[in-house]
Amino acid sequence: MERNQEALKRRLVELAFEIAGEGELGEDQDYEVYLTSPLPELGVDSLTALELAVHLEREFGTRLEEQELTQIRTLEDIVRFVEAKGD
Repeated sequence: MERNQEALKRRLVELAFEIAGEGELGEDQDYEVYLTSPLPELGVDSLTALELAVHLEREFGTRLEEQELTQIRTLEDIVRFVEAKGD
């Protein structure tokens, strides 16, 4: 499971970069530093967060509800919601 969690985290950061128009996450970049950054610092607004949720549902089969989306402040929040649904 730890491997899946790490894959989810890295892919989430990659998607956030792509969707927000920040380019690609470099192979040598430590993606974990971005997990706790406030979404606006990553260029992610509410519309971008919704698009991110759609991509997550497609790739990982996990749907985030509207109420959950309003509670998201960081990418780590998304990881917690996805993990909770996996239990």
